Amino acid sequence: MPAETIPAATASTATTPTRGGSTIAIVGASARAAAFSLLRVGKQVVAADLFADADLARHCAVTRVSPYPDGCTAWLAETECDGWLYTGALENNPELVDRLTTLRPLLGHAGNVLRRVRDPLQLQAVLSREGLHFPETRSAAEPRPTDGAWLGKTYRGSCGSGVGVAHGALFWQRAINGTPLSAVFVGGKLLGVTRQLVGESWACATEFKYCGSIGPWPLPTEIRQQLVHLGVVLGAEFELKGIYGVDLMCDGERIWAIEVNPRYTAAVEVVERAYGVSVFGSQGFQRHDSPLGKVVLYAKVPLAITAELHAQLMQQTGDLNWPRLADIPVLGTEIAAGQPVLTLFAEADSCEAVARRLQQRVDEIEQQLYGGTP
Repeated sequence: MPAETIPAATASTATTPTRGGSTIAIVGASARAAAFSLLRVGKQVVAADLFADADLARHCAVTRVSPYPDGCTAWLAETECDGWLYTGALENNPELVDRLTTLRPLLGHAGNVLRRVRDPLQLQAVLSREGLHFPETRSAAEPRPTDGAWLGKTYRGSCGSGVGVAHGALFWQRAINGTPLSAVFVGGKLLGVTRQLVGESWACATEFKYCGSIGPWPLPTEIRQQLVHLGVVLGAEFELKGIYGVDLMCDGERIWAIEVNPRYTAAVEVVERAYGVSVFGSQGFQRHDSPLGKVVLYAKVPLAITAELHAQLMQQTGDLNWPRLADIPVLGTEIAAGQPVLTLFAEADSCEAVARRLQQRVDEIEQQLYGGTP
């Protein structure tokens, strides 16, 4: 199937770039969050992903790529831009990243960086040497360990896919109990920390599945100092110069690095607003006075995006700065059970209140999605 391009709805929605003709191309499974961030600082954007969601198409030209991800090569070769960047999960395909980099200048981490920082055995060696904490990890070529709880991992997915598997696992990793967090860095500098929502049944997310972020997440000074040290080590040892995220577990006393995602991550848009920063330029948000968050809602049952439902959802999207709903499927989309439907946003007086408000918003949206069914 050829790639399908969906033009921006109106020319008036496009923002003025900071320099003439400055256009950034984005490729990945979902481009919307990174595209909105670039648009907020005045860049022009073209995007290609798995969904070409309707709210993104309001603001820039977006292409649904098929086959994915290999179809990204032909799309980028035909796309005029000043540079390109990737979102998840292209970090797991360094060969493709290298091919795309021969077509247009890469604004991110190249394949040689990805091969090292996405290798948990290399991460384990470096972080352990520097006095930082990383779960004991072994190659799955060895028998599965029996001393305690271990997870099989592929390190080939994103948003929690490839975690908790046995068949197809490339690594065994000792399970760590604690609070799942995400830290966002640029180079060696820590920008902010969020609480990760993982496997929440109220979002219809399966075990280990990422389904949202809440921030800013408060941390004791000692824990924050560990994160600052982590960023310095990662930036220097793995040549991480741009945006990256680190999935973490906090056991109350220590931070355990779980995985490095060397790209614009799902948590970044919450960090940008919560901390009043932009990962793409000096023009950021005004720092928000109260916590906020987002949740990815997954489908309970197969769902069709009808004309009536599509219109209702699009009326609730809001603006680029802080949408109420985002990642709205295009009219006629058929969504299988367990697949992502859309993203909701909320804010409140505390992180705990944000989580409750997100659950309330999920209940409200599900009434629109399913009516009196499930």
